[in-house]
Amino acid sequence: MAAGIVNLVKDRASAWALKRQGRDHLPVTLEKRRVYILPGKTGFVFAFMLFAMLLASMNYGNSMGFALTFLLVSLGLVAMHHCHGNLTGTVVQTIGAEPVFAGEDAVFEILLQNSEHSARYDLRGESSDYLGTATDIATDKNGVVRLSIPTRKRGHLRLNRFAISTRFPLNLFRSWSWIHQPADCMVFPKPAPATPLPASQPGSQHDSVSNGEGADDFSGLRSFRPGDSPRHIAWKALAREQELLVKQFTGGAAQQLWLDLDLAGQGDTEQRLSRLCRWILTADTAGLLYGLRLPGVEIPLASGDEHRLRCLSALALYPSLNESES
Repeated sequence: MAAGIVNLVKDRASAWALKRQGRDHLPVTLEKRRVYILPGKTGFVFAFMLFAMLLASMNYGNSMGFALTFLLVSLGLVAMHHCHGNLTGTVVQTIGAEPVFAGEDAVFEILLQNSEHSARYDLRGESSDYLGTATDIATDKNGVVRLSIPTRKRGHLRLNRFAISTRFPLNLFRSWSWIHQPADCMVFPKPAPATPLPASQPGSQHDSVSNGEGADDFSGLRSFRPGDSPRHIAWKALAREQELLVKQFTGGAAQQLWLDLDLAGQGDTEQRLSRLCRWILTADTAGLLYGLRLPGVEIPLASGDEHRLRCLSALALYPSLNESES
């Protein structure tokens, strides 16, 4: 019952803040009108203690008790002023997240800029029940706060809004500002346990000779091309301050490995996509030339980081799944 009331109040407050502020477009400056402040748990305890001290001072007519009570009240008011000012004027520049696998935490990195002449302390990112890491930002410097959101399934993890908050100083008050700027994180399927790769098909003789991409005998070096496997880079030549070169091999046909959903064995779609995910990682680590086939999707044979990300993204979005955090 109590949890339902709390959630209802949060939803009403969120809707009111969105209606009041509207959608944001980064960068956003946290002006005074959009920075909210309320006492925290420690603040309420502090207020109750001051009220008890005031009653005791009135009951016993103790002037020293009055002096101490009013001194602590003044301290609380100063803390409230500094807590609000610690956030006001901060500029939220960008937010982004690197792709992760299902079950891992999506880490959203929020870039903040402090263009004021005073440092900022204990700034955090927040979203719903998730509290990010804290950071301090020096005068005229930038800082990054990281907000970790657990992932449960593949697809797009959408962060519909987030908050920048602070409890500095004294942890008596919480000051925050909502940013209504959606941010996405690509969530790949969770890789299945290691399983053997499907049988590969040898490439044509024309491909192996013209491209020099056999795997038996070393035949020389050539300039690096995007998509070349890091395993074939001539690191010794690079250490001698030469250009980035790639080793060429002849005498064997290049292996063409097609990863197909129909070859992923038994199980439901998610289990088969997990096997495909594992195969992609294994083929990429081995430096193989591989392609991906899904119903309605075919990614040609290639290798390298960009190709791996393209294949994994196709798995994450087949069929398109969405997950939201408010």
